Amino acid sequence: MALNSKKIKKSGGNFVEQPLLAIDNYPARVVQIIDLGLQDGGEWKGEKKPPVNKVHITYELVDAFMVDADGNEQEDKPLWLSEDLNMFHPDADMAKCNKRYKALDPQGVFDYDWSELIGASCTILTVHKESKGKTYCNIGNVSPYVVSKRNPELPELQGDAKVFTLDAPDMDVYDKIPEWLQDKILANLEFKGSPLAKALKGESSNTPEPDVEEEDEEDWG
Repeated sequence: MALNSKKIKKSGGNFVEQPLLAIDNYPARVVQIIDLGLQDGGEWKGEKKPPVNKVHITYELVDAFMVDADGNEQEDKPLWLSEDLNMFHPDADMAKCNKRYKALDPQGVFDYDWSELIGASCTILTVHKESKGKTYCNIGNVSPYVVSKRNPELPELQGDAKVFTLDAPDMDVYDKIPEWLQDKILANLEFKGSPLAKALKGESSNTPEPDVEEEDEEDWG
């Protein structure tokens, strides 16, 4: 094996650059819900914002697909769009996360339990955003998908549905999460000593912490 890493063949050689998805409304289903934990809040207008819990949501589009090297749609590979949401209590009606939840569970069946929303149907409005000279397709809005004569029931998910929570991390799911998303999870501010940290060390997350007797401080007075 070559020890000069520059001589190793690059991975991802079969990657095909995908065309920019048009601005439109697309029927979709939720395919992934990934708990990112407590994340740094960043800055706004030069002021430090408080940490905030985040969740990563991925939607599988029903009628938009990846294309191969010849530009042909691959109907077994639907396009996915994702977004990170700041999580707030349901009382915060104007928070984006709560608007999203109501779109995905308009009847309130799951009482704000995001982990139950895999397969939930919705309609996604896409928008274009330019960054560093390149235009990207982002999620502009998510609204409920209403079944009617014109809007039939959506087909089942084609992709590998995933739910990952930090309270009870499923390591089989974690191992399937792409590295860039794992890095986000590991950056959460409560990672140290967490069930995930213990699982990554091969420890049981249910193992209680050993009792440590503190030594009496000596009186040097």
